[in-house]
Amino acid sequence: MGFAPFFDRARQSVGQALRGVGLADLERRLEGVIVTIAFDATAEGSLEARRTLDLSARLAARLYPNMRILPLHRGSDLADELTRLVKAINPAITLANGQPHGLREVALVVGSTRHQANVVVYAGSEGWIAKVSTSGPVGSVNSGNPFGAGAAACLGMANVFRAVFADLLPHAGLDDDAALSLLNFETGTRAANLDLGASVDIAAVQLVGVGAVGNAFLWSIARVPGIAGTLHPVDHETVELSNLQRYVLTTMADDEAVKIMLAKRELAGSRLKVVPSRGTWSDYVGRSAGARYDLVAVALDSARDRILVQSSLPRRIVNAWTQDGDLGISRHGFDGEQACLACLYLPHGKRRSLDEIVAGELGLDHEIYKMRLRDMLVVSSPVGEAFAREVAAAGGHDPAPLMAHAGLPLRAFRQRAVCGGLVMRAGDGSGADVEVPLAFQSALAGVMLAAEVVAERTGIREVRPATRSVVDLLRPLTSRPTFNVLKRASVAVRCICEDPDWQDAYRVKWLLPQDENSDRHQPTSNDPLISKRARRRNTGRTTRGKLSTPQN
Repeated sequence: MGFAPFFDRARQSVGQALRGVGLADLERRLEGVIVTIAFDATAEGSLEARRTLDLSARLAARLYPNMRILPLHRGSDLADELTRLVKAINPAITLANGQPHGLREVALVVGSTRHQANVVVYAGSEGWIAKVSTSGPVGSVNSGNPFGAGAAACLGMANVFRAVFADLLPHAGLDDDAALSLLNFETGTRAANLDLGASVDIAAVQLVGVGAVGNAFLWSIARVPGIAGTLHPVDHETVELSNLQRYVLTTMADDEAVKIMLAKRELAGSRLKVVPSRGTWSDYVGRSAGARYDLVAVALDSARDRILVQSSLPRRIVNAWTQDGDLGISRHGFDGEQACLACLYLPHGKRRSLDEIVAGELGLDHEIYKMRLRDMLVVSSPVGEAFAREVAAAGGHDPAPLMAHAGLPLRAFRQRAVCGGLVMRAGDGSGADVEVPLAFQSALAGVMLAAEVVAERTGIREVRPATRSVVDLLRPLTSRPTFNVLKRASVAVRCICEDPDWQDAYRVKWLLPQDENSDRHQPTSNDPLISKRARRRNTGRTTRGKLSTPQN
């Protein structure tokens, strides 16, 4: 059967989404279904439709062992292209040529032609608007805008997933007739749409994180017509085999590739200059002391790293996330009434220490291993074969995969064992304390992030959307996915954006009045809204013993 080499990681993501499906049950369900990606001549002739088909194939091939690429017309070149793509992602996949027999068929159809199957989901797009329906074809236009097309693939594959596991998602249902705009992030009749134009200049943008969300961001940006400017991808990691479960740019040939180089490859030949930086955000800021970051796109995994990005005081931040239950993006200035990025990730209550987290993830008794783990985290020496065997024994795992990483320090060993999917206690997602989103969830977050960057840079919108836009792909689209989040009023937990010193530093750095949303007003150093105290403090030093900010 055609399960991908990284299927264990896919199994973990499905187990977390469904809360209870075991390994044997999951494999049996997947073996009994075939996912068809069908399209007609109108789709093959539409640039948007081809992009929907491309991303749909990239998503489907990462989970389903049985697929069918089905042109609903003669003389298709696209079918061969999609076939090569899915085989590169999963060389073991079973591709059916004719009518499937004995398998339940769930089909994603792009174009204007109806298709007969057990379940049929129609996907298409119109510029910024993604469309999905189970009642009939929705079609695609032929613009160069990739955002509605990319989102349509994610929405479509989410409906396919909900159809495959319908009995385990009894309250989810499918989208009968839905539309989502990635311009104003509204649905139905409120979904906005404007011409993107023949060329787009994003000026300078930092992309922090080239993981699953970052991959989809790059997939989208690379397909924007006439894209220009400078992109600074920042990431310190390489691609692991387990990453292929949801990294849409990768195939089996990309195992151990440097993540930031995916950006160079995807954008090769475009007018967008790519300046990759291998390291963490802290490394990047340290190497560019005194720099100012006008717009930062955040695709990171942890709250701590997001707070570090906010502490460097970019002018604007766009943040994408996936979490248990939903995904989305958020938009942030620093002063004004709306929450900054750090506001959304402030800690609550007592937090576990790193050694406690590592012990839990590796299945070790913290009281027994506490001091040993603390020493290993500080010294950063190789964990050794004995420790690798102890971890394997604690979770009942095969020691061989862990032994291959025994020469790494604990932090790197943990990444390979946990983030790499080598340590999992069960097939129901109950094991290591790590969230593993489904591929279409991460992909939609990345497409939304890229759309927001382009909309922000082009100034195409008259009104910027509210703080957060949230989508739950395990349920039909909600009617109002976007809403405001104001700064926290808690006295006990105050964010840096509510500290007068940090506010002054931000206003002087960007020469902004108190209302940050008034972008047209560019005050001078004599502006009365910028105090003398703020001008004196704009030296880049640490304020009140908190996180330091870079110099102007």
